[in-house]
Amino acid sequence: MIVWLNGPSGVGKATVTAELCRRAPRARAFDAERIGWVLQRTAGLLRPALPSKSGVRPGDYRDLPAWRAATVAAAARQARGADPLLVPMTMLRRGHLEEILGALRDRGHEVRHVLLDVSAPALVERVEADDGPDARGWRLEDLGAYLTARRDLRPLGAVIDTDELYPDEVADALEDLIKGWRAPSGT
Repeated sequence: MIVWLNGPSGVGKATVTAELCRRAPRARAFDAERIGWVLQRTAGLLRPALPSKSGVRPGDYRDLPAWRAATVAAAARQARGADPLLVPMTMLRRGHLEEILGALRDRGHEVRHVLLDVSAPALVERVEADDGPDARGWRLEDLGAYLTARRDLRPLGAVIDTDELYPDEVADALEDLIKGWRAPSGT
């Protein structure tokens, strides 16, 4: 099973993934951002000088078809030895997310989407309390995009409202979802 953990930057996707990997010996994390970092550093694929007709926003590797295809191939390969494979990755463009999830399903994987949702005030509070000041700016910049996209993302799978939950409680909720998906129907 592949579980795509979506949500805004700073909601706790990586923290919850680390906690589930600690709890479940066969759970594995897949960092799709690494593929993006490679693309950003090779051949200047994301230079701001990209022509506007490319359809790619400068700097956002998630808009590159090459990133989406490589993410599918790498996640499918990593999923072979994992149970589950957890992919903590913000995807705000529904079409791109559906493309990736559909391609993974076409390869025979059970794929679940979980949106870790959060209100704007709760996320701002978390971001401001974070020890890493370098991330504060872009996390807060991404908040508006998330608030716009969340309505389109909620119907794509399960939603966990994280406003009043500590990270271990979010991990508990996700663990319960995974157990429910694995349970034979009718039980």
